[in-house]
Amino acid sequence: MIACGAGTVTGAGDAMSEFTKNWNGRRVVVTSALYTVVYDEVGRMGMQYRGKLAGLTVATSAGQSYEFDGPGSDEDIVEATPSRVVSEMSLRFRRAYHLDIGTVKTITPVLLRQFEPGVALIVDTVKVERNRVRLEFRQADDEEAGFATSLTVEWPVPLSKAFRERELIEGVIRRFIAPL
Repeated sequence: MIACGAGTVTGAGDAMSEFTKNWNGRRVVVTSALYTVVYDEVGRMGMQYRGKLAGLTVATSAGQSYEFDGPGSDEDIVEATPSRVVSEMSLRFRRAYHLDIGTVKTITPVLLRQFEPGVALIVDTVKVERNRVRLEFRQADDEEAGFATSLTVEWPVPLSKAFRERELIEGVIRRFIAPL
């Protein structure tokens, strides 16, 4: 996995470095809605984590879907609409309580946030994985704000070391955001 954030670039070659430098810290405006789910999670030891955030929007060259990365490697939820993701989150994610005295709901969706066209965001982090590029955003009007939402571009094959897919991936990105 190759990751870039806060001015640190780890990657394969100049094209990847240039891509991450170009997007990291950039002010953008939303042109097609991006979605984030706010949820509560109960950890393995019973600790409760309230108000966690996960961006749901996944774009491909052929279209888009919405995905929640579940806590287990086989627990991801992929649906055609963000509301279906939230519905599935409400039904899934149960396990034996940490003291084996019943079951506990480990993830409970609380709220679905929509970032509508016209909203200004700042690209906070650029992450490049084997066949994915994820832009994580924070709100532009709040310097102290943390994660707001994300956009993941999923490529059908592993990305090349020379990052020859850059222009096409940026085309997919620009369907959802436009640089200011």
